[in-house]
Amino acid sequence: MKNHLNFYLSVLLIIAFTSLFYLNKIGINLFLFEILIIPMMVYANRPVYFNNLSVTLLIGTVLTAFMSIIIHTPWTIAVNLLLLIGLSTSIIYSGYRSFAHLFVESIIRLFTSHFSFFKVRNRKKSFSTYQTIWKKLFYYVCIPLVFLSVFFILYVSASSTFEKQIQPFINLISNGLELLNAQLLCYILAGFLIANIVFKKTYPAGLYQLDFFSNNTLVRKREKYYSRFKFNTLKIQYRSAVILFSILNLWIFYFNVVDISYVWFFQWDGGFLKEFVHEGTWLLVFSILLSVALVLYYFRGNLNFYTHNKWIKRLAYVWIAQNIFMVCSVIIRNYWYIHYFGLAYKRIAVLFFLLLTLIGLMSVFVKIMYRKSSYFLWRVNSFSLLIVLSLTASVNWNTCIARYNFAHYNQSFIEYRFLSTLHDSALPFTLKTHDELKHIDAVQENIISFDRNAEYFWTSEHYQYVMEKKRNEFMKRYQSQNFLEWNLADYITFKRLNE
Repeated sequence: MKNHLNFYLSVLLIIAFTSLFYLNKIGINLFLFEILIIPMMVYANRPVYFNNLSVTLLIGTVLTAFMSIIIHTPWTIAVNLLLLIGLSTSIIYSGYRSFAHLFVESIIRLFTSHFSFFKVRNRKKSFSTYQTIWKKLFYYVCIPLVFLSVFFILYVSASSTFEKQIQPFINLISNGLELLNAQLLCYILAGFLIANIVFKKTYPAGLYQLDFFSNNTLVRKREKYYSRFKFNTLKIQYRSAVILFSILNLWIFYFNVVDISYVWFFQWDGGFLKEFVHEGTWLLVFSILLSVALVLYYFRGNLNFYTHNKWIKRLAYVWIAQNIFMVCSVIIRNYWYIHYFGLAYKRIAVLFFLLLTLIGLMSVFVKIMYRKSSYFLWRVNSFSLLIVLSLTASVNWNTCIARYNFAHYNQSFIEYRFLSTLHDSALPFTLKTHDELKHIDAVQENIISFDRNAEYFWTSEHYQYVMEKKRNEFMKRYQSQNFLEWNLADYITFKRLNE
């Protein structure tokens, strides 16, 4: 009965997908498709148990689908599709608690859900049925089709009268093939693949069991046979960790003091800003992640239960606190880069990455204090990533970048080449008159020295030419849109450009 239900739902999904997206760009059709497909997924996999993760995925998917109409950026659409895939897995396998495990399972299901061998049923029977289907297809379709085609070509070539008699039949087949064009078949196939992903339950990759049996709290492992001469004893680990963290705390303290002097009160002289930000920032981020790995190594097992471990815990707390301070220094480095060179996608991404790093450091602090497991870290930090992705997909960063950069042209460099690549929704803020651009150029020459022969440098004249061309292309595209391609971002942009 359930197989029949999945078949009917799959046919409905294929029809809906093809009708909404065939020859159409993404617009309101994405929201309509997901409003249809989510209840279908729940109905096909009933009863469904919704926990905190699946509820968050449901809210995030609906929110980003709605925001794809409001702001309609590629990032919003990409995050929405990612959350939709995760939601389908959480509905099919109710009970996942870790987004990290669920995400990996979702990626695996993108491939395994299309093969009946992986379907949840008797493996022996499944493999036998799989072979039978291919045998029937080979003997009933492939072999007759080959011989019919060969003899048909021979008869047509041998007799012109026969060719004239069957010409209407040939024309009918030809017209039918023209109607069933390759692009339409691709959309039907895509709908079929989507139906497999959201409806077909496959064997989990082992992560479901791992997630189900994992604990948030560490459990002490007692050895039956204790060797006093074993090298890697708790006492040796403890002394090693105390020495190492003592030295590292002194080093990072000195580094942070230097950073206060040279970063917190930084003044750019036109020199080493690239080294200061690019290389410096990512090296510091790597050192922070390495610090987390070091803490996790020493607090991975029974050292958490060692009776005299108070000093190593204190040193670890200080180490984490100093790494949090280092994150603040990296934020300030990024602030200075934005101050002198404006906003950009990667600079915004760095800020959110640092936010996740702060959450990660605080979760490590909680792990040590309350003897939490590594699974706890995976669950908390992957859930934080899910929240951050949903929030970042709900903001139109293109308009934020355009507004900020042109509002601060008197202190930061205006990179015309980059601004010309922003999404069409930023056009009302990136289109400038000739006089406005000349004024910006005059101010820029007084505050910033730049190489006019550099690849990144564009003249204001070239920028204006490119932007006018981009404006005209947008107007043509918008006026040719149909209802299914409509989105609020393009509508607002069109209205503002016509004012």
